[in-house]
Amino acid sequence: MSNKNKIIIIIIVAALVGLPYWRINSNSKVFADGVVNQLKKLGTWSFQSVDTELNGQITINDLRFVPKGFKQGMMVDSIEVHSDIRKLIFSSPVNLLQQLPKSMTLSLNQVQIDNNADDFITKTESQNYWPMVVGYLGAYGCGTAPGPGFSDTQWDGIFDSQPEFNIEISYSQVDDYHLDFNFNIDSPSNWYIAWSGTLTRTSDVPEITFEDTILETLYYYHVDKGFNQKRNAYCATENNDSFAAYRLKSAEEIQKYLRVYAGKELPQFLSNQYQRSLAENIEVNAIFKFREPLYLEEFANMAQKEFFSSIELEAAIGENPYQAIELSDIDFLELDMETLRAEMEAKQKEAARLEAEANKPKELLKTITHTMGGTKNEYVIDDWNTAIGQNIKIRTKRGRPIFGRLLSIDDTHLTIASRYMRGDVTMTVAKSNVVSMTTNK
Repeated sequence: MSNKNKIIIIIIVAALVGLPYWRINSNSKVFADGVVNQLKKLGTWSFQSVDTELNGQITINDLRFVPKGFKQGMMVDSIEVHSDIRKLIFSSPVNLLQQLPKSMTLSLNQVQIDNNADDFITKTESQNYWPMVVGYLGAYGCGTAPGPGFSDTQWDGIFDSQPEFNIEISYSQVDDYHLDFNFNIDSPSNWYIAWSGTLTRTSDVPEITFEDTILETLYYYHVDKGFNQKRNAYCATENNDSFAAYRLKSAEEIQKYLRVYAGKELPQFLSNQYQRSLAENIEVNAIFKFREPLYLEEFANMAQKEFFSSIELEAAIGENPYQAIELSDIDFLELDMETLRAEMEAKQKEAARLEAEANKPKELLKTITHTMGGTKNEYVIDDWNTAIGQNIKIRTKRGRPIFGRLLSIDDTHLTIASRYMRGDVTMTVAKSNVVSMTTNK
């Protein structure tokens, strides 16, 4: 083989290797901008640099994030993006900016809240890290803040240093209408949390969005990695230096709450299980089934008390089998007169508050819109007949979201082809029960 032919072969090989690398390197920066653009719906992001590897991993370095509505931000050492390398080679820059891939994993490493303000950490602590951590972190029987919750002073006593978090978010498109997801939070020396489930999309358009996805069932896993020991040691000092006394007081405080606000109480076995969940190095598994499906955005903005009132719950400690968490009737014979009187007064106050709340003027229609690339992509449909054949969302008077393809309309009902449990179903909805109809464009 002549030297000329060797040179030509070397040039061809270099082009075959170099062109994909150049394409991946160039598109990865565009793709990183697209990922951050999606994350900007949560707040303001900035980053320093982007690194690319041939296996398709992209690392966005030295990020700062300020959640929407807050002044306090957080620092993120890096975000690792794992995606399909073929997308980086063959996609156009426009698609990389506007469309998320069908599967992706985001790893947020060494997340810490900065000290430029304190509004975000105050809000987070007052809600006991909800919805990251289910439950009230053992605040019953110990926490002095309302909610129940720990006060700022108590948090300072429990956490010996500013907590750090490693977060991994992954999803995979199952079919045109469903996304399986996992959301893992690792706080070293505190806890490890895993949320998982399936999101139902309201439309089969290629663009993957999350605000208008539907939740029906959530799976939860929680393993203690040190937080319970620190909390128990602190709360024991509030109960004559006795963990057993704190544990019993915590269980009784929950019973008082349930008697007032639910008119029920935990049976003795479940009360004992709750006390066991306060121990060190414990694992808790739970399945939350919503009585009515919720938009992901509604769940994210839901208070924890509202969450517990809207789900059916199954739970298990460690390797034990799941069991339904069902409340029992109150055994009034077990209550002393002073406790009974106090709880009845609290129950009357809550009933009066609920009645006053019910008598307030109601907002009959609230249209939630979201933006992508600066433009609205959810539209209210005034003339429902024009939407026949389109993917639509309707909200009923009960607040329940129903989504699917509008097949037909008659004088009294809408007929909709929808998705249920990964199958097709045709349903009719009375016009009189529909508050609004929207579509994505």
